[in-house]
Amino acid sequence: MTDSIAGATGTLHGGCALAAAAEALELTTGREIAYISGQFLSRAPVGSEVALEVEESAVGNRITQAAVTCRLGDVTVLRAAAALGGHELDVDRQWLTPPSVPSPEACPRRGPTSLSGRSFNDFADIRVAAQQPGDKVVCYWAQLEGTLASTRQGLIALADLLPSGMRVSLDAGFRGSSLDHSVRLVASEQSEWVLLCIESAAVRHSVGHGNVEIYSQNGNLLALGSQSFAISSITGTLDR
Repeated sequence: MTDSIAGATGTLHGGCALAAAAEALELTTGREIAYISGQFLSRAPVGSEVALEVEESAVGNRITQAAVTCRLGDVTVLRAAAALGGHELDVDRQWLTPPSVPSPEACPRRGPTSLSGRSFNDFADIRVAAQQPGDKVVCYWAQLEGTLASTRQGLIALADLLPSGMRVSLDAGFRGSSLDHSVRLVASEQSEWVLLCIESAAVRHSVGHGNVEIYSQNGNLLALGSQSFAISSITGTLDR
């Protein structure tokens, strides 16, 4: 495990772990991810090696339901469930639309978010599209190498930016860790940049909840995400 897929704490980035689980599921089943939900149970430090084990629970004519377990030795790091497959019915449509924000080129790049400056979020080009302390909705443009941001794995990894948006909504820095991460893949489109619209829902008993919509540069909805995470401590003023 390298620092390019690490989180701010120097351990495996939750979104990257779930993206790897999705890749393993697709390779095993031969079908595309439609939905994946992961539960984070432990950490894997930079330099460690994790193993992925896939189990196909139900294989239908069009949909496969499967599970994957990510382990570091005997320790379970991530447990995920997914649905893969589908078929065309010629009824595809989109009800959600993106907000009006400046183009990526007109938005400032967000600075490093980890102490080392070497993590997945630091290697990604993330730009502040709409961000005011206290706002319920925070928007970022994000770019990975080439059009990787708009791939299924890129969308799953980037959806894990939700806690960063909640820091802005809460107007405070905090330390914490993800409890779960769910992503629904809606459309496939190559897009150099993707727009993340992060909506904070609530914080209760130190557990935060929120949702994210991810759009292409053309305004097409690519993915939906939701997440809950445990806040261990408030670190002071807004740090993102």
